[in-house]
Amino acid sequence: MPASKAPLRVLLVSANFRPSVGGIERFVEVLAHGLADRGHTVTVAACRTDGGAREEQDGAVRIVRIPATDVLDSRLNVPYPLPNPVAALRILPRLVADADVVHPQDAIYATSALALWAARRRHVASVLTQHVGFVQQRSGALDATQRAAIATVGRSARLATRVVAYNPAVADWARRTWRLRDVRVVPPGVPDAPAVDRTAVRERFGLPRDRFVALFVGRDVPKKGLDVFLGADDPAYDLVAVTDRKPMPEAARIVPFVEPERFRELLASVDAFVLPSQGEGFPLALQEALVSGIPCVVSREPGYEHYVREEEVVFVVRESASIRDALRRLADDEPRRLALGARARAAGVREFGLERFVGAYEEVYADAVQAAQPMPVTP
Repeated sequence: MPASKAPLRVLLVSANFRPSVGGIERFVEVLAHGLADRGHTVTVAACRTDGGAREEQDGAVRIVRIPATDVLDSRLNVPYPLPNPVAALRILPRLVADADVVHPQDAIYATSALALWAARRRHVASVLTQHVGFVQQRSGALDATQRAAIATVGRSARLATRVVAYNPAVADWARRTWRLRDVRVVPPGVPDAPAVDRTAVRERFGLPRDRFVALFVGRDVPKKGLDVFLGADDPAYDLVAVTDRKPMPEAARIVPFVEPERFRELLASVDAFVLPSQGEGFPLALQEALVSGIPCVVSREPGYEHYVREEEVVFVVRESASIRDALRRLADDEPRRLALGARARAAGVREFGLERFVGAYEEVYADAVQAAQPMPVTP
């Protein structure tokens, strides 16, 4: 892979990181290894949840985890870890001091706010990626709590040297919400799809060999639309949901979250991908589905048109009946299904190539480093 002319020490900060599973976690992991492959020194700082080691080396990427409690996730299904304040104040500023650029994910997390504060205090360049705007929760109380976090912790976005998003609608939301002068749109990216033995993968996951299979992936939270997906059950096809919901007598087969490599194999073995979500940037699973070249049935969200055209995905109303109708048509029309898969693959390669993704962030980092340098003093 091409090397950057100016290798940097990059600190990626993410409240959640593997073994926690999610879109931001995967975004950070893919970017971290892409940057390391180009010769940058990369450290990931995250909260220690789900039994992760305090510190480990993943190839060329160093991972440092801050002691934290995940009580909000375990009790309310809200993936918002709370770092131990003493440990966070000891670890994050030290990591920031050793970096050329600090890159937190989403302003409303405590780890992001602290990293941005430490970077500003030490005159270290910082780049904030805002992944989503306001996301409706299960209750009015949670919505009110999120609004309070946006209005307080979220204002740390103003400390960043540069703020970016990969969805134009999210970029506009961030500008308005925190009165930012500029929020750039920077494309995300994913590795290319793996070559798989479709029959062997289906057997491994206990899926029928010859049935049309539609796949959903996402946490069991309202914005992802798991119940909308399950409500689209029909004798013409099988539904499979990769989620954190406990197996129940559902219309679909429920599969627990798996490692990214196994998920990508599963994705390459199914016939369609379904995601009736809302309040998203542009979900990583959808990026991977497009790159895998399978038809994608998705709800229409603001900003999606920046990456996909009408003929490249099947847009549906966020209702079970609309999804059922779309899946029936795909199951009954193989030529259409193959053509749509080819167009999806072309869109994925065009928009979410790994080299384009990493290169775009290298440019933003270089710009932030230059902007953060002190102005020369005129004698």
